[in-house]
Amino acid sequence: MSTSELLRWVATKATRSTRDDFDALLARTDFTQVAGQVLQSGTPPEKRTALRGLRELETPEARALARLALRDDAAEVRAMAAGALTHSRDEADWQALLVALDDADASVQHAVMDALARMDPAATSALLLERFGHASTSEQLLALITAQRLRLPDAVALARQGLASPTATTRSAAISLLARQTEEETDGLLLQALTDGAEDVRVEALRALSRRVRVPTSVFVPLLSSATAQVQELALQALVLRRDTSACADIARLLEAPSPSLRRSAIFATGYIRCTGSTPTLLELLARTRAEDERVDLITALSHLGSPEAWAALRGQLLDPAPRIRRAAVSAWTLATAPRDATRLLLERLREDPDAEVRMAIALALAESGRREGARALHLALQDAAPEVRRMAVRTLGRDTRAEAHQALREHQATERDPEVLRELATALDPRRASGNPGAPAERPLFDPAGTGQCVAEWLASPAHHPATDRVYFYEGGHLQHLDAHGQLHALHYTVTGDQLHLQAEDAPERRTAFTVAPMPPTAGDGDAPHRFRLELARDVLTGTDTPRALFCVQPERPDTDSGNGD
Repeated sequence: MSTSELLRWVATKATRSTRDDFDALLARTDFTQVAGQVLQSGTPPEKRTALRGLRELETPEARALARLALRDDAAEVRAMAAGALTHSRDEADWQALLVALDDADASVQHAVMDALARMDPAATSALLLERFGHASTSEQLLALITAQRLRLPDAVALARQGLASPTATTRSAAISLLARQTEEETDGLLLQALTDGAEDVRVEALRALSRRVRVPTSVFVPLLSSATAQVQELALQALVLRRDTSACADIARLLEAPSPSLRRSAIFATGYIRCTGSTPTLLELLARTRAEDERVDLITALSHLGSPEAWAALRGQLLDPAPRIRRAAVSAWTLATAPRDATRLLLERLREDPDAEVRMAIALALAESGRREGARALHLALQDAAPEVRRMAVRTLGRDTRAEAHQALREHQATERDPEVLRELATALDPRRASGNPGAPAERPLFDPAGTGQCVAEWLASPAHHPATDRVYFYEGGHLQHLDAHGQLHALHYTVTGDQLHLQAEDAPERRTAFTVAPMPPTAGDGDAPHRFRLELARDVLTGTDTPRALFCVQPERPDTDSGNGD
């Protein structure tokens, strides 16, 4: 097969399936000559294949051909040509890219900016600043995105120009760029943006400020009176992160808000910040509301407040007709601050509750609480009538390295008849598990996977496309917010039972899925990089589809500031 035939063959195949053929193509001594001919008369796929090879060669001849391809009729070819020059340090290549920066196609402009920024970040930053004032809206957006993605040195100055744009989309992109900067001077720019005429800009600025611990509570309290529910909810989030009880009176006014989502956020904030003065209002709401999602939030909040009146009300929730309410009450009664008879109550409910999932939640909660009755709860669960409860007990005891746990499993194996439970028993009693190779790492909290003491974690669908990607915020205490790529905010409640994630949206049936959280290996040159994690959902319970989904978290180091006022 000639070199031109091989190139056309590779161009018609999926990239991942032709690596060997592509390497063979690059090894041909006449590849550069054939690539030049293809760039003159080939099809766009053939030209892209040729440019892909020229990029890897990085010879003067290869770069000269890439410069010619910057003038191709097809935008996809011109963009590929810009990428082929990314690693060049040649002045001729720089000049050719400068000309191509005026390309009418946005995808080409994006590729050109990327190539220039990688060639010389400082010079490109100065160039983008110089062009910004007379650039099109499309070019301005690309400049801001490139500065954010590649961390260009003049990012703050570029963002200042973006904030002066008459276009709200550009101002929002400027806010996203500022949100990634650490300089204190950017706080003032973000504060000014809170008065912007466009709601999207205000919301983006508020979201950025809420994550900066040095921004005081006084900035966010007035926003609780905003006419926009989304601004009010973001202000509540910021106050939750600060745990400042001076905001309690203002938060309490939102407990009767007409918006169910806003009410739930206020309930969560009241409990998490420990606004003890709101206990009577929460008890009144618990007595009269029938919405399950709101009652779950009320149970969680009252358990954090922990007054005698609160625990008296929560005692009755263990007998509520709704299984979901009983599960929420179980979570409350396993807290270390629960009354002294909590374990007795839970063991009683483990024997008597009619719902298998509630019994499973009780046994697992007691087992993970560190109380000595945890082993007793698992032994009771081994005798449960429901196979799924017994499977959970086997799985949990199988992770226990003590001899008495494995003895209990061996004794149960002689009487078990369910095939799924028997398979779980075989896995738990496999001697290879006891030899120091337990397998997957232990599950980590979704709101603090790195164990840094944070109460909220941001998980991204695509970190490379931030902020234009789905963002999911897991808060300690079971509150979740999903900000989709279209800017729509969805409030949910979540609970975790073993390896199952349960999500409950407003007035919607509960969704659940198996999940795993695992640390990602560090990349080269990370050094003291933030902790990176991958969350795998067996089903996309965020959107209600059956397809798997992955989310990614880059968690910051533990902050130096105090986490709040304490419990």
